[in-house]
Amino acid sequence: MDIDSKVIKKNICFVLPTYNEEGNIENTIGQILIEEKKQNQYVFSVLVVDDNSTDQTQAIVKRIIDSKDNIHLLTGEKKGLGDAYKRGFLHAVDILKADVIFQMDSDGQHDVSLVPQFLKDIAVDKDVVIGSRFIKGGATPDFSIFRLLISRIGNLLVRYAGGVTAIKDCTSGYRAIKTSFLKDIDFTYLSTRGYSFQSSLICDLAWRGAVISETPIVFSSRKAGDSKLSLRDQIEFLLNIPRLGFR
Repeated sequence: MDIDSKVIKKNICFVLPTYNEEGNIENTIGQILIEEKKQNQYVFSVLVVDDNSTDQTQAIVKRIIDSKDNIHLLTGEKKGLGDAYKRGFLHAVDILKADVIFQMDSDGQHDVSLVPQFLKDIAVDKDVVIGSRFIKGGATPDFSIFRLLISRIGNLLVRYAGGVTAIKDCTSGYRAIKTSFLKDIDFTYLSTRGYSFQSSLICDLAWRGAVISETPIVFSSRKAGDSKLSLRDQIEFLLNIPRLGFR
C-alpha cells in the first residue's frame, strides 16, 4: 500500500435542491464530477433533493445513479427551498457523513470551476465560504435594475438586523459549510423559503462563531427552465428580517 492510499480523504457533499430542472440537472452533476477528478484530497458526493418534480428531473437523476455510486436522490413534497435544504443537510450529515456541504443551485448559475477556491479557503481554517456577488470581483450582469435594488436593500437590512455587517452577500445560494457547525443548528427556527432561509442560516452560523469568508462570483442567467423565486418568497424574506434582530 502506497502512502497516498492511506490518506483519508474528506467527503464533500453537494446538496442540489431541484424542482423541474430537467434541462439543467444532468449538466450540473456532470460538471461537479469533472471537478472531482482534479482533486486528490477530497471525495465528492452529490445529493439531489427533489420536490417531486412534474418533469423528467427524477428520471434523469435515477439514470445517472445507475452508473454512479456517489449520486443520491432524496424526494419529498414541495414546501420551499429552505425545507429542501433542511432535509438535504440532515441526510448529508447523518447518512452520507459529509465533512463539508456545498449549497449550489442546480440551474447552472453557479460556476463549478470555483469549487477549488472554496475548498482552499476551507482548508485554511474558514468554517463557511460564501460565493459573493457583492464584493470586488463579484457581479450580477443579468439582474434587472429592480431585482438588483431589492437584493442590495435586502442584504443591507439583513446585515444590520442580524448583526453580520461584515458579510456583504447574506442571500447567496452558493456556499461551502463545515458540517461541524450544521450539526448544532435547530432548523425548526429557520425560515423555509428562498432568500429568507439563506439569510437566516448565515446569521445563525455567524452567531455560533463560524469563521466566514467571501469569494467573488459572477451570477449569470440560468441555462434552462424558469426561475422558482416567487412573490411569496420575497414577502417572507422581508417579514423575516425583523425576526433576525429578535433572535
